[in-house]
Amino acid sequence: MYLLNPREVTFTLSEALDFVGIDDTLHGKRVAYMAAKVGETLGWPKQRIDDIIYTGMLHDCGVSSTIVHSHLINELDWDNSYLHAERGFELMKSVRLFQDYALAVRFHHTHWQNLPSDLSQATQIDANLIYLVDRVDALRAKNQDSFMDMRAHIFKVLQSLSGSFFSPELVDKFIETAGNDAFWYFLEEQSLRRFFADWIAEQSPVEFSFDEVKEFSLLFSAAVDAKSPFTSEHSIGVACLARYLAELLGLTQVEQEHLELAGLFHDLGKLKVKDRVLNKPGQLDVDERIEMNRHGFDSNVILTQITGFKDIAFLASLHHETLDGQGYPYHLKGEQIPFNARILAVADIFQALVQNRPYRNALSAETAFEILNNLKEQGKLDAKVCDVLHDNLEVCYQKAMVAYTIDNQLAVEV
Repeated sequence: MYLLNPREVTFTLSEALDFVGIDDTLHGKRVAYMAAKVGETLGWPKQRIDDIIYTGMLHDCGVSSTIVHSHLINELDWDNSYLHAERGFELMKSVRLFQDYALAVRFHHTHWQNLPSDLSQATQIDANLIYLVDRVDALRAKNQDSFMDMRAHIFKVLQSLSGSFFSPELVDKFIETAGNDAFWYFLEEQSLRRFFADWIAEQSPVEFSFDEVKEFSLLFSAAVDAKSPFTSEHSIGVACLARYLAELLGLTQVEQEHLELAGLFHDLGKLKVKDRVLNKPGQLDVDERIEMNRHGFDSNVILTQITGFKDIAFLASLHHETLDGQGYPYHLKGEQIPFNARILAVADIFQALVQNRPYRNALSAETAFEILNNLKEQGKLDAKVCDVLHDNLEVCYQKAMVAYTIDNQLAVEV
């Protein structure tokens, strides 16, 4: 069992998702805070306010592209704005921790007048409230006027869209809530983080099974893999192969679980890498390489925010370390690299080699292993791990090429 604080897990996922914005890294938390304050004005009970905070933090979990994030921040409405909401719904509905918020996420870019009539009133209100405060944050980000002029402009826009885009009641309650100057001051980073630190501290840790932890871990990995068409299903393939190798190499059940989770999380830091760098078809320049090479470190920084995930977070960050000390980001050498991290490194390289990438086509299992073997002979990869992969090459290839289906969270070998 895993003892975790669900609020802390959700906040950490929000942190990761907000990295997609590169320079704007608090959008999900601002949306959650504003929705909660409007909920208070509406007289909602504490549980419903907590629920809208979860929904607000996760509402953009279907966004992995900096291009889409740019639309979100710079435009009030645009064609295909619903696509990331649909993807978010598909991701969340299969995660027990988050499935109660999935419908509101699905419709958080649907105009009030167009919401399906068969939705419950509560879901309609939740979805439209998230939409309203989401657009407020976009208007706030674009506006360079004085504080008073910015607020007046936002109120004017909302009133002009009352009854069409937004519920008239929600528009009125937002304006009532946001008439308080402190409401806006709390959108600043220090105050906002204090608000969420207090909110997280209210929740005691609860027990999660491995399967439950894997569910939200798959959501993390799906967000990463969706960032680039060339890395689709990479994380799940690495996780599946790493666990299989760990089993062959005699690691304990707990060690196998931790390695599988580390595989799902290992590229989380890539959410912070610009799309043009991640998808560049040619060789990266020096600055681009530095940006790319820090993603393991950023994965560690994100995951260590979950109490109880310290070991998994560090393991995930080691997947580019090599035995000769020439890896990154820590430049560990030899025995400084734990054996399970060596397994993860082999799984990561092999899976990447048998996938299509922007700079080359997928390699066969045999050709991929030849490259691994050369790296082994150069003293970069663990010989024992490489030899076990070679002895089970066909099955390892199948494990590396699994496909993740959002609907049922099954790994389907192709």
